[in-house]
Amino acid sequence: MEQAILDATLQVLAEGGYEALTIDRVAARARSSKTTIYRRWKTKEHLALALLAGMPAFEPPLDGSLEQNLIALFGQFLRAMRDSPLAGVLPKLTAECVNNPALSAMFAQVNDRRRAPIRAVLRRAIERGELAADADIELTIDVIQGAISIRVYFLLDPLTDDWIAGLVRLLIHGIGGRR
Repeated sequence: MEQAILDATLQVLAEGGYEALTIDRVAARARSSKTTIYRRWKTKEHLALALLAGMPAFEPPLDGSLEQNLIALFGQFLRAMRDSPLAGVLPKLTAECVNNPALSAMFAQVNDRRRAPIRAVLRRAIERGELAADADIELTIDVIQGAISIRVYFLLDPLTDDWIAGLVRLLIHGIGGRR
């Protein structure tokens, strides 16, 4: 029953966005009672975040070079988003965070878990000497997530393996400016 409820949540979010998400709609779509849903999730925010928490975990590859590991990691993300209706739901939930502090706080926790594999790859690169010991890991992750978000949610361009490889190379080698 739990999976049916989460599937129904995804369908409601995909069709109407966060505004359309109600426990009534999810219960009707899942053929469940509202009581069953409330027993497991206190609010619609909890339900939406349970859906996000169920996204596949990305395994940080740590055995190649920094470039190879980042490309492999983002390849996992690319395949997951390509095959999931969640790709269309994420920007709707992100937009809702602006006006919903409870959702925003919960979303931040989910995002932190999503950043962990990137952190692991970058820390391993520091240990191997591929990155400077004082490399700003959090800023690097911000740049990566920002570039991906702009591409997917604003430019409406699909991520491709070539684009991901280009982003990774740009991050590692810089834009080639002269000093």
